[in-house]
Amino acid sequence: MKKMPPVFLLVGPEEGEKEDFIRNIRQGGDGEIHRFYTGQTPMGDVVSLLRNGSLFSSSKFVTLRNIEELKKPDIQQLVDYLKNPDPSTTLFLVTHEYRAPAALTKTVPKAQQKTFFELFENKKREWLLRYFREADLRIDSEAVELVLDLVENNTLEMKNAADKLILYFGPGSTLTSEDVEEFIYHSKEENVFSLFQKLTQRDLPGSLEILHKILRSGQTRGVQVLGGLLWQFRRLLKMSRLCDRRFSPEDALSGAEIRGKRNQGDYLEAHRNFTTRQVEQIIAGIAEFDRKVREQRGEMERLVLEMSIYRMLKDNSAK
Repeated sequence: MKKMPPVFLLVGPEEGEKEDFIRNIRQGGDGEIHRFYTGQTPMGDVVSLLRNGSLFSSSKFVTLRNIEELKKPDIQQLVDYLKNPDPSTTLFLVTHEYRAPAALTKTVPKAQQKTFFELFENKKREWLLRYFREADLRIDSEAVELVLDLVENNTLEMKNAADKLILYFGPGSTLTSEDVEEFIYHSKEENVFSLFQKLTQRDLPGSLEILHKILRSGQTRGVQVLGGLLWQFRRLLKMSRLCDRRFSPEDALSGAEIRGKRNQGDYLEAHRNFTTRQVEQIIAGIAEFDRKVREQRGEMERLVLEMSIYRMLKDNSAK
């Protein structure tokens, strides 16, 4: 069997291809598998595991994620280990950022560093359509756009979302955006649709509470929260403009392709509480905050999102 390098440095946001790379390397051996996240396990314990041979197999594969959050003492421990690594252990150092800590970049041989670039927008769409097609499930263009708005922009998250829809609806189905909405509505977790519902009621404390629950779940990042809200406010804008043209609320809902009694109730509530101009301002504000939230992580990301929610409700006073 070909001898495995002792370390790989894997950077970039495309998590699906990154997972495939790690899986392919691990297929070269039958070793133990260990996974760690920066900050959750003392680095001394991780290095101890790396140095100590396995009692039950001839090799060991260790993945350390979120290395962009490593502190200097932890980086130094890793560098010291890599000067004399255990030959039976393969370490994967992983980050979703495009850059890793400089000391690690200098230590890991260039041949064992790999960047996983984010897919272009048209490639994401092609990937998702192909994945559904292979599962014998058809999906319309608006539903594809909604899925892409609601998941993180990498094929691993796209696959996870698609698998849930495929399992729920089954092969042979044809999905619309309304189907995707209904599926998310029926999930018991808080999501961008329950957040929009609170926003339509101009309930600031309730909106912030749901936002915090979404972020605590760890399954949705800020850009997905804003993307999901943007999708819904654009539909509200279409409905609102139709009402401005003297369409009845029922005809405006139909014209904006808003279906389902509960869903229609949320949009009617929103129309009562926001003018067309206010919805336009909210959409412009989401674009502004989207740029800001992409630059943040952790507590700062949460603060930026809280400010965006506050702006939607407080800077756009009720009629």
